[in-house]
Amino acid sequence: MKRKIFKTLEMIKRKCVLSLMLAGFALINTGFTENDVEFPNIPQIPVEEIQTEETHAEPTAIAVGENGRIKVSDDDELTRALAETIENSLGRDLNAPDEEPPAPEEVVETPQGYVPYTQMMSMEATAYLPTDGGGAGITAMGVPATYGIVAVDPDVIPLGSKVYIPGYGEALAADTGGAIYGYRIDLCMEDYYQAMEFGRRNVTVFVLK
Repeated sequence: MKRKIFKTLEMIKRKCVLSLMLAGFALINTGFTENDVEFPNIPQIPVEEIQTEETHAEPTAIAVGENGRIKVSDDDELTRALAETIENSLGRDLNAPDEEPPAPEEVVETPQGYVPYTQMMSMEATAYLPTDGGGAGITAMGVPATYGIVAVDPDVIPLGSKVYIPGYGEALAADTGGAIYGYRIDLCMEDYYQAMEFGRRNVTVFVLK
């Protein structure tokens, strides 16, 4: 779209130059001289130069660079004036540097789709049952311990954070434990056999947005 606009502007400019040259030829053919009519804003071109000088295409003052950016030259006042008009309509400087694009959002693939996360860390994971510890089955946040609840060190993962652990799924950091500190995490399981099968292993924990 921008290239079409600037091609149109260049065509209008060349038509203006051609019109001025045709007007000059018309004055010569009708016998007018520079003494008969004054054109203060139009430079006088000798007839010899008109007849002998080769016509060269004027270098465009608006071009598109290799990166697709529009470049405007200050050498041509007419083109610069037209460019300023377009800049005002676009609301930006055509020669202004490109704004840095926003950083791509980090996402993790889950069974529910791609989910953005804020932090990824490697942790040592163990498994526990709701009846472990005091036996009441109530977490540090006051919610019942069940599958999908994990115990963390609040200094590493704040309570209330949603996390995703590959092989376990999405979970809520809602519990703590005396042996859970630093980069350790305890995953609540549904039964004893599931907890024994999981055992102790290193996992990647994604803290979700």
